[in-house]
Amino acid sequence: MNHASSAVRAGFKLTPTTPAIGALIEGVDAGTLSDTQFAQVHAALMTHHVIFLRGQRLSQAQLVAFARRFGEPQPASESSFGKLEGFPEIDVLDYDATRPPYVTKEMWHTDFSGRAEPTMGSVLYALQVPSSGGDTIWVSLAAAYEALSARMKQYLAGLRAQHETVKAFGDDIRSHLWKDQAGRQRFERIKAQPPAEHPVICTHPVSGKKLLYVNEGYTTRLLGVERKEGEAVLNYLFEHLRTPEFQVRHRWREGDVVVWDNRITQHYALADYGERRVMHRITIRGVRPQ
Repeated sequence: MNHASSAVRAGFKLTPTTPAIGALIEGVDAGTLSDTQFAQVHAALMTHHVIFLRGQRLSQAQLVAFARRFGEPQPASESSFGKLEGFPEIDVLDYDATRPPYVTKEMWHTDFSGRAEPTMGSVLYALQVPSSGGDTIWVSLAAAYEALSARMKQYLAGLRAQHETVKAFGDDIRSHLWKDQAGRQRFERIKAQPPAEHPVICTHPVSGKKLLYVNEGYTTRLLGVERKEGEAVLNYLFEHLRTPEFQVRHRWREGDVVVWDNRITQHYALADYGERRVMHRITIRGVRPQ
């Protein structure tokens, strides 16, 4: 299919957003998907890495049921976001000028890559959005890998990298989260987590695509090479991953539901807004990258 065209599948319209990543799905209700429709939605996610469903009106129970079709949700207690009573799967992202987002510097990241088993993906539902700002950018790790030179691919083949959760939760990034006793205890638990080791080049378990699996938020070093050499290579790869041709940028609307495959993407949430922005998020458990 031509990436500039649309296609009608199982009663809804699918339009690729960019050649590398992203697809807009129209004419579908995430709360009442048939099995055939869900199979097509899932196939779109596997092909395009992140999918955008406009104009949804979901109850909290419907959001959980939709997310469960992709896999087992991770408890919201494992994240640093707000919680929702009665729905232990749902993270609450609620920010404005008086409660700004906690990201105080750039943090491109693949969720939970500091664990041995990072999450498979996430479902994010926009309940209230600012009049401007608050966009989210996703990067295709497959497109980033494909654009590497043959010589760089050969260098990276077989290498492993260390990922540490504490890198993304350091005092200079999210220090306000650790001001009370409960926060300080959680920070100590994060610091005590052992580093995870993942292949630098992974293979997606469904599509079979090779992908570049490092990210600035969590990856701390390349293993098996001199530290200075590893730092230079990682800095090059972090810059490479910011190439606009690998990206899709989403301007949120109220009622948007976005699903991304965390195994083949990284993302960056812009903290450039002052008006209230409210999102509900459910993350799906994953397995060890291969």
